[in-house]
Amino acid sequence: MEESAKSCQEELSALKKEYEDFVYIVSHDIKTPMRAISNITTWIEDDLGPDAGADILNNFTLLKNRVGRLENMLNALLELSRVNRTEMELYEVNFPKMVEECIASLDNGVNVKFHVNYNLSNENCITLGKKLNKVVFNLLDNAVRFHDKEIKNVFVDVRENESDYEIKISDDGPGIAEEVRNKIFAIFYTVNSKDVLDSTGAGLTISSKIVEMVGGKIYYTPGINNGSIFQINWPKIISLKN
Repeated sequence: MEESAKSCQEELSALKKEYEDFVYIVSHDIKTPMRAISNITTWIEDDLGPDAGADILNNFTLLKNRVGRLENMLNALLELSRVNRTEMELYEVNFPKMVEECIASLDNGVNVKFHVNYNLSNENCITLGKKLNKVVFNLLDNAVRFHDKEIKNVFVDVRENESDYEIKISDDGPGIAEEVRNKIFAIFYTVNSKDVLDSTGAGLTISSKIVEMVGGKIYYTPGINNGSIFQINWPKIISLKN
């Protein structure tokens, strides 16, 4: 029985590696022809010059936008396939500084009020810093990007427990309908149409995979008055899962 379980585990690991290699190769190799499509579209626009009608120019813009979206999706797929291979350095992270840097990196932070609270015995920890930064940034970006109010409130609460750090990122936005909550961690799924909000729909998937990889947990719960609450339990001692 033990030999059979070991054989199954080895086969599963081999299949997983084969899948990740396949995703990497496909994602990487498709980028070149996609960029060629975008370049050729620009050349045709230039050749047509001022004689091109507004409808034709709009269609070219639409085509380049779709190519750009596809490239972003491939980049996300590539990042997902390499979650457990890249940025695996352990170093000291200062929580307030990390959260501050994530907020500063947001490119859609206009009219957003951030409310940050810390309950820490020590602001610093040794962990996979870039992975933690990625997860926190993705959840902050998600809270801001899908907010529907003119003034957006985003709340960050970081609490130190005996064995982990509990990080809650919540907002007072529209929340997520109950019937689609089981889909939010699926790759490329977005609550809103990608034509309404430009997003790959991969941020939560990548975040979930990172948290799972380090032996932590990630949860979604609805806010009391709409809004969303994402909670991460990030372990103090990293236990990598294959």
